[in-house]
Amino acid sequence: MSLELRGRLGMGRTRAVASKPLAVFARQGSPQPYELDPAGLAELAQRHEADGLDAMLIAQNGSSADVWSLAAWSLAATRRIAAVLSHRPGLQAPTLAARAFASLDQLSGGRVSMHVIQGSQDAEQRRDGDLLAKADRYRRSGEYLEVFKLSLTASEPFDYDGEFYQVRQGFSQIKPMQQPLPFISAAGASEEGIAFAARHVDGYALFPEPLDATAQLLRRVREAAAGHGRNLRFWRDANFVLAETDDQARQKVEALARDLAAQGAAKVSGQPESEGLRRLHRAAEKGHWHDRALYTGLLPYGVGGPPFVGSPETVAAAVLDYYDLGIELFSVGFDGDSEADRGLATELLQRIRQGALERDRTRAAHTAEVL
Repeated sequence: MSLELRGRLGMGRTRAVASKPLAVFARQGSPQPYELDPAGLAELAQRHEADGLDAMLIAQNGSSADVWSLAAWSLAATRRIAAVLSHRPGLQAPTLAARAFASLDQLSGGRVSMHVIQGSQDAEQRRDGDLLAKADRYRRSGEYLEVFKLSLTASEPFDYDGEFYQVRQGFSQIKPMQQPLPFISAAGASEEGIAFAARHVDGYALFPEPLDATAQLLRRVREAAAGHGRNLRFWRDANFVLAETDDQARQKVEALARDLAAQGAAKVSGQPESEGLRRLHRAAEKGHWHDRALYTGLLPYGVGGPPFVGSPETVAAAVLDYYDLGIELFSVGFDGDSEADRGLATELLQRIRQGALERDRTRAAHTAEVL
């Protein structure tokens, strides 16, 4: 296994985030205009690189800044760190997206990968004029990636005939630096989402569920991928609320939950459209604390990504429990940006990397003994 830790650039927002608890991993409410901060965006990308993170995730929704532009700007400001571009199939031609991707990959020295998203809410898709139901979006995305990959790999013009896309003499003169193809991932806990990932992508992103539910979903995805003769890498979102001790961290996050309730924060009503979010809400209904350090008490208030809560030692052990399940990619988010917060974050990342390295060495030694 190969551990990869990913930071986040969000959707280009960098101003005044540190002063707002949990803002770095809170879900956005109704769309509001915001200004891009070119210097702040470059500084955040450079900080992720200086912190030793391997990649930075650039998210999007139906009203946010353009992902290609954010990626180009942040990659130009860095030298080593990679960019993971959230991408919604169907909003532009796959042939055009392939050329844009290959251009960015070459200009950055092979530092780009793609995370395919279908849209967790139909309303988000409608903002861009996409009226397809989610099951239809998965079918369209399958064709989209077939054309996308053909554009990146074909050595001569190709034709394509599908339900959603028809191409005649498609060809891209620009090919990606990463050969034969860059890394592509996707999420989706529904049957359609699992089937899509098993057939079309290299990595599968899981919602931040407790260990038992995660293990069950991993088995389903692995079985589906094996049906196509494929093995996928696995990725989990990981938010953190840290303190010097476990008790201090728990008091911190429970105080935030009380503050949200006192401020009259609207609780999420009804069932989410996303199967992954429905699974998370079912976990929260069983209790707020799970496994070593996972806290779902903020989920009812619309705060996305239940955090791991505790000291760096406890939280690192909790993350490594998921590494033991076979998850090797983690996108990380922290709840503060003070000097003390950054010290705790640095210690946590060091503990995670050291723990993963020790596990890898143990597995390698065991394999050598068996052989």
